[in-house]
Amino acid sequence: MITFENIKTTVSRNLKENFNGLKVFGKSVQDGFTRPSFKVELDNVKREGSLTQVERSCTVRIFYFPADENDSTIELLDVQEKIGDLFDLKFSVEGRHLNIVEPNFDEIDGVLQFEFDLQFFDGREGEDISIEDEIKNGKDFYEKYPIELMGELVDEEGE
Repeated sequence: MITFENIKTTVSRNLKENFNGLKVFGKSVQDGFTRPSFKVELDNVKREGSLTQVERSCTVRIFYFPADENDSTIELLDVQEKIGDLFDLKFSVEGRHLNIVEPNFDEIDGVLQFEFDLQFFDGREGEDISIEDEIKNGKDFYEKYPIELMGELVDEEGE
């Protein structure tokens, strides 16, 4: 199962490996940082479960703080190209390849911002759900795994 921590760690590791060991921060920039460096954060983190699987989604946001905040046009273009190559169509984490959705670059106040969305499904770990096994053990399957009804159907004859 892939966790959000796995995603953030993998993004940070990929940046460090492909950008000659530049620092990658996870804390607030108000706590201080060095230039050049990256900051990685996850946003819009969602987890929705069903009977057999868990849907997870998030927005990965990468900030790049250039060496010179006043004259960084070429540097930002170079970094943008490298990040685009690194996070192109797929993102590999924990042996799985996740689709990168809606990648987007933006420059705000001399800081390069790159974001993309991830959405994936994981099966429930450690639970082998079998109705037959539950019935044999005397457990009510629907009591253990309640299913919400969509609504009641009203049959109105004669109309």
